[in-house]
Amino acid sequence: MIAARSASIALALFLTGCATSTPEMSIEASVAVDDAEIAEAPATRPETPIPDDSLLPLLQAEFALRQRDFNQGLALLAEQAVLLEDPALARRALRLAEFVNDTDQAAMMAVRLVALDPGDGAAAAAASGWLSRAGRPVDAVYYAQLAFEHGHPVNVATNLGTYDALDEGSQAAITETIRAIAAQWPEDDQAAIAACLLARIEGDLKGAESFILPVLERSPEDVRAVMLWTQLMLDQDADDPFQLLATTVSRYPDNQELRLQYARLLGSEGNYAGAQAQFVLLLERDPENTELLSTAALLDFELEYFDEALSKFQQLIALGERLDEAHYYVGRIEMANDRYPEAIAAFASVGPSREFRDAKALAAQLLIDTAFASDIKTFFADQRRAYSSAAEQLFLLEADSLRDWSGESLKAYDRGLTAFPQSFSLLYGRAMVHESEGQLGAMEDDLRSILAQDPDHTATLNALGYTLTNHTQRYEEAADLIERALALSPGDPAILDSLGWVYYKLGQYSESEALLREAHNAFPDPEVAAHLGEVLWVQGRQIEARDVWRDGLSRVPDHPVILEAVERLGAELP
Repeated sequence: MIAARSASIALALFLTGCATSTPEMSIEASVAVDDAEIAEAPATRPETPIPDDSLLPLLQAEFALRQRDFNQGLALLAEQAVLLEDPALARRALRLAEFVNDTDQAAMMAVRLVALDPGDGAAAAAASGWLSRAGRPVDAVYYAQLAFEHGHPVNVATNLGTYDALDEGSQAAITETIRAIAAQWPEDDQAAIAACLLARIEGDLKGAESFILPVLERSPEDVRAVMLWTQLMLDQDADDPFQLLATTVSRYPDNQELRLQYARLLGSEGNYAGAQAQFVLLLERDPENTELLSTAALLDFELEYFDEALSKFQQLIALGERLDEAHYYVGRIEMANDRYPEAIAAFASVGPSREFRDAKALAAQLLIDTAFASDIKTFFADQRRAYSSAAEQLFLLEADSLRDWSGESLKAYDRGLTAFPQSFSLLYGRAMVHESEGQLGAMEDDLRSILAQDPDHTATLNALGYTLTNHTQRYEEAADLIERALALSPGDPAILDSLGWVYYKLGQYSESEALLREAHNAFPDPEVAAHLGEVLWVQGRQIEARDVWRDGLSRVPDHPVILEAVERLGAELP
């Protein structure tokens, strides 16, 4: 197998796009279908008389289609196509399944149509495409071969996208079929590309080259072929792996897809400036392409071309596209330019999305730096009115942003729990604030409230057990809670640390050391180092203890837990 290079990312994305696109289907299916056309189209009469018990279902199917109930119409048509073994009905059901994008029904009807009409190459092509979408690559390549035999070549390479995850038998079946297709139709680009990909998967790079070179000669603009050649050059650490790609882009400047793949590949290799230059050319030809705009804007932002990035993100906003992403990055740019009111306004416009939490947290941080607690509360109240579906998350963000104001964070949690009294996140967050302020009874009450609803809430079991260990002498109770947590999440370093620490408090030094070493090996956190060092110290292994503490301090100098342990034990770190 070939070790993946970063350039594989771009190639994988490109090939995945091919794999997930609508499969190649019959000529009928390739024509755009209007829903009204389907609803109004007369039923194709079967070649044999319709049995009496099929008349009613077929009439019901027609009625459903006229009522635009396409799913019900499809179900009835498909059922009758199978029962009557009628190619015309099967073909109509296939066309309808393609229209409503019903993968399973489309695959089933295409397979049925091939069985009823073995010479229908278009049906075989449709079957191959839909079976590929359904995650059945072995069946897909079988029907691909039938499609080739009847003059309907298909993109059989799409079935290699999940090759590595298949069992050996499935891999062998796919390999045999693709090799047979490539051998029988050596002049077909689809077959050659599939054979090239298969050879690359198997590590036969020279064999892969032999398959792709004829494609490049026949079809020098073929994006897949050019990208595959480039990937093969990268696999072999060629001196100039992009030579053919760059030359082809220059030779065919109007091939937008080729230039786009070139830009993406440059970006995946870390050549952001080169990628940005290609996106400039792409946008000159297609200035309102939102995908291009977004990618180019992100590249400009990465390169700190803030003015150019701002212009593109504002253009996206004007077009009403990718609004949350665009507002978020406008906020980031305004923040970088010290225009805080503009940044806060942009962050406020980000709706529930991938960027939502970061946007609101950044807005709160700006308010912390420039305003007062009351301004933060007003901001989050306005946000909850604007985005009511995210109200719970906004309460959490508000409480977190107010943690440096005495009492204000708890008030925010209280407001949140009034609105969401069963929220585990809010109860847990408030418990941690109570613990930091020494309100251990209130902390325990909140954590117990969570456990009353979910006795197996691992984080809460661990948090309560660890707090009891540090702030009380209820060690047996703490150990029971933490042991339950570890049983639910074996190997979790945080829980191993907690259990090792409570065992230390119980005087079980050997068990404690074993758990703490396991935690430290998995996650060398300074707090874990503080605990492990203390266990070693009390066992008389001062040199080992100092080594562990020094390692922890090398990671986080002046870590308070380590320094507290060293001072309390009277251990000096020369």
